[in-house]
Amino acid sequence: MTPPTAEEQVKFLTNLQRLLAEGQFVATYKYALLLALADISIEAGDDSGDVLRIPSKDIAEKFVLYYWRQCLPYIQRDNAAPGQVLRQNTGAQAAILKRIANARSKYGGSVALAQRDVAGWKELVQEVDEIVRVMPLWKLQTIGGSQFDFLYANLGKGTVIELRPGVAFCLRQFYGLIGDLVRGAWLRYIRRHNHDALGTTADLSEFLFGSERSDLTVVRVILEEVQTGKCFYCESPLRQDAIAVDHFIPWSKYPVDLGHNFVLAHKGCNTDKADHLAAADFLEAWVDRNVQHAGYLAERFGERGVLHDVGTSCRVATWAYRQTYAAGGLTWKRKDEMAPLPSSWDKPLARY
Repeated sequence: MTPPTAEEQVKFLTNLQRLLAEGQFVATYKYALLLALADISIEAGDDSGDVLRIPSKDIAEKFVLYYWRQCLPYIQRDNAAPGQVLRQNTGAQAAILKRIANARSKYGGSVALAQRDVAGWKELVQEVDEIVRVMPLWKLQTIGGSQFDFLYANLGKGTVIELRPGVAFCLRQFYGLIGDLVRGAWLRYIRRHNHDALGTTADLSEFLFGSERSDLTVVRVILEEVQTGKCFYCESPLRQDAIAVDHFIPWSKYPVDLGHNFVLAHKGCNTDKADHLAAADFLEAWVDRNVQHAGYLAERFGERGVLHDVGTSCRVATWAYRQTYAAGGLTWKRKDEMAPLPSSWDKPLARY
């Protein structure tokens, strides 16, 4: 299988824009579904242009994570009035939100605690999965009463979809652009259906899409032992009052907290690196650390409720570096020094 041509990629984006502009959206579920397909394409897909099979339960789990935050009442700044949960549907409140709100209450608002209850988490995902398979999985690709199934075959039933050839490639290639398009459409939907709850200066984007961030204090304790008190980047001793927990693959490129993606750094190194990918030498060191301490990190992250999956972290890193290499982009070495990636940048990742 070969990647889609430039013309086919443009056609994909045109189709996506048409779906967002002309599709019928009676709830925000379809926006969540599009984001889930993009995220899963990063985590489980590749750049071969091949099809990608996605179980509906994987989509349902993404829904739980997306809506977990949005079940909270929205409270306007400088307003003492009690907030309300924003409407995500043209009719009664979306059923998925009700189920997730019950789970939030049960686990004190902590998604990490919810996931540690394996049986309870499985039950919640299954409930959401049943809703996803009714709406929106088989209704997303409908425009004007006609099927427009350019993403996957619209079978109308089943627990697995298969992204058509080239779709996962395009979702990966244009991940940032697609995320902006979908979240923008989602924001506009929320504004249309929540006039009374929203003020004109509301930071709605942060409320809807800000992540449930990991407890970085816990992460810091775990990584201090692994890094023996040294900065990941400059390797000089860390001062306790100047330690930063850094996303190795920057949050701006892929906004998910996964334990293996964190490193400890001086605040100065963290500031200098900013939203850049680290140079190839640092990528190799990151892989070395995760391989050498694989068992310890997995055990400690699990004990402390930190989300982790070293395989997913590796695939996200591969995607991010491949994008930068293909574009001829630069990576951060130190202070304000930048460097291109060598052709052998991906060799360390073969160790996973």
